Amino acid sequence: MKVNHSFLATINPTCKLFSHVLVMLLLMVITDVKVTFLIWFLAVLIGLFLGGWTISYLLKRLCPFFWIFILIFWMMAAFGKGQETIWQWAWFHVTQESINHGLTIAFRMLAFVTYGLLFTSTTNLTLFIMSLIHQCKLSPKWAYGLLAGIRLIPLFQSELNQLKMAHKVRGYKEKNGWKMFLSYAVPMFTQGIRKSERIAIAMEARGFSRAKNRTYYRTTKVALRDGGYLVSILAIVIVMIIIFH
Repeated sequence: MKVNHSFLATINPTCKLFSHVLVMLLLMVITDVKVTFLIWFLAVLIGLFLGGWTISYLLKRLCPFFWIFILIFWMMAAFGKGQETIWQWAWFHVTQESINHGLTIAFRMLAFVTYGLLFTSTTNLTLFIMSLIHQCKLSPKWAYGLLAGIRLIPLFQSELNQLKMAHKVRGYKEKNGWKMFLSYAVPMFTQGIRKSERIAIAMEARGFSRAKNRTYYRTTKVALRDGGYLVSILAIVIVMIIIFH
């Protein structure tokens, strides 16, 4: 998670995640196109004004999902059911009801992606894990294990690139897809075992244990602005549902 220095980056990660999950749960029961669109647009506005997003960043991140948006809309609209037929040809049957249903599902998907991006782009991974420990009472054993596992993902990506470059330098070419997969998977698997053992030994050497009564270098607390963000976003969504539904 690459975090910026916006206002949302100062919000407690657990409160931020909880508020976004509640909005997503509300989206799952909303069947109105206008309300679904407004809730998605609310996430865009929050990202632009409070999340440190730029227009170019937003388009770059959401551009791949616009194609999925179009695909979902077309699948729901062209093969849906309804009474008010707009266009029909062969097995395609586009109705007013199917268009509304397709737009609702497509905007719902886009809203899920945007709220998820809003969380990941403004949340520090270490603070998120600390928040799970302090606010959600997650066991440090699982929390630090999760943190160590996530930290290994960029290392695996760099090692995969190194393997590809090494094969390219040595002129190694394998047309068989299964053998190519094994040529990458086996070295990375062995490296993963070695790294996990080193991490386990390092944590044990530094006195890590399952005890919950321990001190922490970094702690997270719930402040007034965290509750304000949670209440504000839920209040805006509920007002949208009441007015426009």
